[in-house]
Amino acid sequence: MSLQRGMLWLVVVGLLVSGCQTISLGTREHLWTDSNNRRVLLMPADIELSVLNAGGVTEPNAAWTEKAKKLAFESLQEKMGETSATLVSYDEKSANPDPDSDEVQLLKLHQAVGGSIMLHKFFAPLALPTKKESFDWTLGPAVATLREKHAADYGLFVFIRDSYASGGRAAAIFIGAVLGVGIQGGTQVGFASLVDLKSGEIVWFNRLARGQGDMRNEKGATETIALLLNNFPK
Repeated sequence: MSLQRGMLWLVVVGLLVSGCQTISLGTREHLWTDSNNRRVLLMPADIELSVLNAGGVTEPNAAWTEKAKKLAFESLQEKMGETSATLVSYDEKSANPDPDSDEVQLLKLHQAVGGSIMLHKFFAPLALPTKKESFDWTLGPAVATLREKHAADYGLFVFIRDSYASGGRAAAIFIGAVLGVGIQGGTQVGFASLVDLKSGEIVWFNRLARGQGDMRNEKGATETIALLLNNFPK
């Protein structure tokens, strides 16, 4: 586990204690009107579901992950259909699978920038002096390739990590409770970003952090996506 990812999970645990599931940040509340529609490119969702074992280590589950990606895509399409935006679905079949391709690198960049936002905007001790009073984050000019390739104005990026306690972990939680020791169970953490594909600016960001939720079924996936797109720009 990388240092940044490890720090992210530590922050998530702290956020869960606050009891607040979602918080939205951004620079714009209104991006379009009925007479001035904007095209939003739905990027492939970066989702991973895991088992949290007795020792507290997460083990990715491929079958759960693939099902969650499918359900999330359907929920995202439905949710975005409620806005006045024109949704452009990313055609993964035409995407370059090369890990060095622009598309893959942008997804990795979003994960890194989103993780930084989680750390520095929601964890006071790590707040950046130059960004305390503002929301000024970007994916940079590289997003222009998506604008040109898909004729889209904005890109919607989604990152979710969902874990579920194994039988051994559940037993440890129970024993810990008996002894008065708190042991963390499965968590659901994620963030969504709406990116201006002309400038690279993140114009809206919403984080999700909670100790419940289940993306392995349609109802749970729909609920998770609804929370993740809470306060989406009008």
